[in-house]
Order: sequence, then C-alpha cells, then structure tokens
Amino acid sequence: MKIKNQQHKKKNTIAGSVLVEILIAASIILITFLILTATLQKSVQVAQLSLARGQANLLIEEGAEAVKLIRDTSWASITAVPTNTTRYLAFVGGTWTVTSTPNTIDGFTRTILIADVSRDATDDIASTGTLDTGTKKVTVTVSWQAKGATQTESLIFYIADIAS
Repeated sequence: MKIKNQQHKKKNTIAGSVLVEILIAASIILITFLILTATLQKSVQVAQLSLARGQANLLIEEGAEAVKLIRDTSWASITAVPTNTTRYLAFVGGTWTVTSTPNTIDGFTRTILIADVSRDATDDIASTGTLDTGTKKVTVTVSWQAKGATQTESLIFYIADIAS
C-alpha cells in the first residue's frame, strides 16, 4: 500500500510539473504574441503617418511651383494678394490662381501666406527696414487630421519680381 501511495504522489508531482511547464510555455507564447501585435500596430501607424507626410510634402512642392508660375505670369497677381492673410490655390481653366475659397485635396488643406519683405542698410532681408516691393515671403502650409490631431508641414521661401 505504501508503494502505491508513493507512486501516486510521484505521478501527481509529475503531472503538476507538466501543468506548470505548460502554463509557463503558454504565458511566453501569449506575451510574444502581444508584443508582436503591438509592434505591428505601431509599424502600421508609423507607415500611415509617413505616407501622409509624403503626400503633404508633394502638395507643398506643387504649391510652391504654382506660386512661382503665378509670379512668372504676372507679378501684379502676387502683389494683389492681401499680405499676411491666409489664401488658397486653385487650378482653374489651365492656370493657377490665388483664391480666398478653401479647398481640400484628399483630406489635405493647402494654404499660402504672402508677406512683405523689408531690407536693412546692407540690403539684407530683415524684420525692420526699407520695404522691398520686388520681393515677397511665401509660406505654403499643408494640414490634415491624423490620430485625432491636426498635423502640419510648411515651406517658407522668397520670390522676387524677376520680370522687371
């Protein structure tokens, strides 16, 4: 009888050890799966943000080129835009125009801001000085919604009246 009890206890101990090993293995597999899932989710988020930033940068480049085309066509069209006022670009009738009507392109909103430029005594661009009517500062900004917040990308550059 004593041998039978010892064998029974030994069997229970082995069964208990196997159960513990199975639980540990299952826990390791579950934790690994959760880590891989979280990594995959973060990778998808980063890829989506990267794609959106790429699209925004293409729209910014297009906006900068559109402003340069407007300048090349007529400097008066640039000087007619109210300074420090948000404006938008529209492609109408085969030409680019500046408009006050907002437009959204695939969830992206592109704005332009044209500002006056001043020059100091050494003819460098400065915050104060003599107004340079032949140069403007342009800011092209693209904004969009991502992860519940507004994301923006901007480009600042200068244009000059090259026709005069």
